[in-house]
Amino acid sequence: FVFCVCLSPPQARVVSARKASAVAGTPLRSKAVLSVSRGARVVVRAAEEEAKTEGAAAAGAGPDAFALLMPTKAADWKGMSNVELLAQMTTAKKMLFELRMRQSTRKEYKGHHFGLLRSKIAQIRTVKREREVTEGVNKRDSRKIKREEKDANMYL
Repeated sequence: FVFCVCLSPPQARVVSARKASAVAGTPLRSKAVLSVSRGARVVVRAAEEEAKTEGAAAAGAGPDAFALLMPTKAADWKGMSNVELLAQMTTAKKMLFELRMRQSTRKEYKGHHFGLLRSKIAQIRTVKREREVTEGVNKRDSRKIKREEKDANMYL
């Protein structure tokens, strides 16, 4: 049986987790997880809800998406097709944007992720340019292709 303390300025009272979940309108299926915010109220979540949010974060929609970042080499990208490279560059650019937003809003971030993402983007661009050189595309046409890709996808 889990208890939580409701922090209200005039008085502090102890409420059972079952009662707190009944007030919140969410059924208490298993053990409850207590998340204390720095304010006037306490949030009680069921353990299954915590597992769902952690799973969503690992899928790429949260702070744990950056935990999967590792240093790469240009040779890692040579086995991919151009479409896959474009998709990888788009996700890297989105992550870089999200990292910049975290920095500007003073949220938690790791500074070395900037370098990892920038080098990842540079490696992908290098592999794409090497392919264009082997196909015989000159620099002017390469830049034209790059502009067309940017027009088609705003994240490039």
